[in-house]
Amino acid sequence: MTRTEPRPDLGAPSPDAPLPPDPPAPAGDARFPWRAVPDPAPVVPSARATAHGRPAGVVTRAAANVVDVALVLLVLTLGYAGWAGFRLLLDPTAFRLSAPEYEWVVLAVGIGLVLYWTVTWAGPGRTHGDQFMGLRVVSRGGARLHPLHAAARAVLCVLFLPGLFWVLVSRRNLSVQDVVLRTAVVYD
Repeated sequence: MTRTEPRPDLGAPSPDAPLPPDPPAPAGDARFPWRAVPDPAPVVPSARATAHGRPAGVVTRAAANVVDVALVLLVLTLGYAGWAGFRLLLDPTAFRLSAPEYEWVVLAVGIGLVLYWTVTWAGPGRTHGDQFMGLRVVSRGGARLHPLHAAARAVLCVLFLPGLFWVLVSRRNLSVQDVVLRTAVVYD
């Protein structure tokens, strides 16, 4: 035999011959525990899946509003600090940091909330607080709010904040703003 000739294959089956099947092991055979197939676990819907589309309660709405107000206050505070820093750079010798009057702060927070809620409810349908709490503001049909509808709801929410507590007595968990404008806050 030369080096270029293939070696004879002694006792090997031909490549076209089918392989013999493995003998099946009984399902309860203790010798082969890895072959036993466990029963599938029953599928239990998550709490999120069961709450999807249901009206939100007063606690989740209030928590979402607290997050939104804190965010608007943070943005306004950073804006005021930036404005004060800019004034300091313009005239450092005559600069005096003065606290804004209470009425102006309330007005700025109100305008900031109206703008923030209008943009977020008309666009994605949820604010950052709503996102955090898993909520969405929709029309009665479940559609996204029109920008004018969102603006009207935002103005009512700022001017009549206690209207949120109507959720406590409403059977359908609707606030005064929801009743007047035919909107709803639902779990997303």
